[in-house]
Amino acid sequence: MNNHQKSMMGNYLKHNPVVAVAIILLALISLAVYSIMHWDEHQIAQYIQVDDCQIAKTSCIVALDKDTSIKVNILPRGIPETDTLSIFIDTQGERIDTASIVFEGIEIDTITPEYRLYKKNDTHFSGKGFLAICSLSKMHWIAHIIVIKDSKVWKISFPFEKNILPKGR
Repeated sequence: MNNHQKSMMGNYLKHNPVVAVAIILLALISLAVYSIMHWDEHQIAQYIQVDDCQIAKTSCIVALDKDTSIKVNILPRGIPETDTLSIFIDTQGERIDTASIVFEGIEIDTITPEYRLYKKNDTHFSGKGFLAICSLSKMHWIAHIIVIKDSKVWKISFPFEKNILPKGR
């Protein structure tokens, strides 16, 4: 671009603020879309799929490595869509730095916000969360626990099923 073209472009943007605002908005929208599409890029070092424990019915214990395990508990039992969920993580062995949870719906492609779990002491994290309300009579979900320990990120996935019975049954 030569000096004359740069001068014309500068004059055009100076006298046409709508174009300048549109360019800025386009850049911000592009950044937001990129961020949303890459929400799950915590640089996950280890994925653990838990199929031998029903997180909706009981607490589950998972070994992260040879030095650390976590106990995950989600209340109330059954993980109802209409109630606030209380999520608890207790560590055994080496401590973890942070923990959070995301719920992913399968039949209706949906993901809840990432709910942060707050450190209560060296071994205990807790927080609140919600499922999205679904009108299906049966829905499969995955509770993804995201744990960070010594800058290494684990994603522990607990699949579970929700059956919604009509009232009066």
